[in-house]
Amino acid sequence: MAARGLLPLARRAALPFALLAAALCGCAAPGDRPGAAPPGAGPAARPAGLPSLEAAAARLPAEVAEFTRGEAVWHERERPGLGVSVDYAGPARSAVATVVIYDRSRAPVPETAGDPALAQEFAGAVADVLEMAGNRTNHRLVERERMALSVPGGAPLSCAMLDGTYGRQEVRTLVCLGTAAGRWLKVQVTHPARQVRPVDPMPFVVEVVRAARG
Repeated sequence: MAARGLLPLARRAALPFALLAAALCGCAAPGDRPGAAPPGAGPAARPAGLPSLEAAAARLPAEVAEFTRGEAVWHERERPGLGVSVDYAGPARSAVATVVIYDRSRAPVPETAGDPALAQEFAGAVADVLEMAGNRTNHRLVERERMALSVPGGAPLSCAMLDGTYGRQEVRTLVCLGTAAGRWLKVQVTHPARQVRPVDPMPFVVEVVRAARG
């Protein structure tokens, strides 16, 4: 029988990851880089046929691939161009994810595969995640590989797999970037490298992107 006052093993293991979720995945907005709208800049006029940011965010499903939608943070309201981020939780908190829709006040963004702007935005997205980890005590992330992730009915995503540690816990983070409805779409999924309940982040990424593209 467990001693009174001690957390069950599963809950003790979950606590560091809950903190990791807040540190690495929670409501992360795109970093300020060349081409970003300056703070306080007014919103750009929306091109005809482009859905509003609210409509684009509403396309994200409440549940998809065993992930459940959580809170949304509207960065756009204070920093035009940085859009909205929506949190998702995997089954039994086995993974956490953030979906970010944004345009840097330059909608519609280039959607042609191989466009230099897409490559630049993807490189910046990966750099943002690595920088965020590097600025926190006991966090370490390194890039392991890059890949193209096919999405049925649309352009593939550019993805990077990152390995690292949070304290003593080994973690993996998947960062993917593509486009949806004339805006950038970034998906970030983080989970322990050694999972009690294994979760494959790829089906979540594919399905949430398909939903965002309508």
